[in-house]
Amino acid sequence: MRHRIITFSIIFLSSLAVFTAGGCRAGGFLPPAGPLAGQQANAVIHDPFPQGDIGPNDLGSRPPSYQTPLPMPVRNRIVPDAMPWLGR
Repeated sequence: MRHRIITFSIIFLSSLAVFTAGGCRAGGFLPPAGPLAGQQANAVIHDPFPQGDIGPNDLGSRPPSYQTPLPMPVRNRIVPDAMPWLGR
């Protein structure tokens, strides 16, 4: 029983030291989000809201800035134009 408490204490203190040393410093594990224009382009391509032509059209689910999604021909060309080496 005492061995478990000591082992747990060592694991807890070492993990606490690792998380404390990481802190909120710059240069963490995740890269920065990038410039605003790149974030907006990524949000347009990976639209998280349901499309009106592939399912039920719920007009209240899309925020005002996403009221007009990309048209079908443009959506169909995103991957082939971005990655021509896939041969699609």
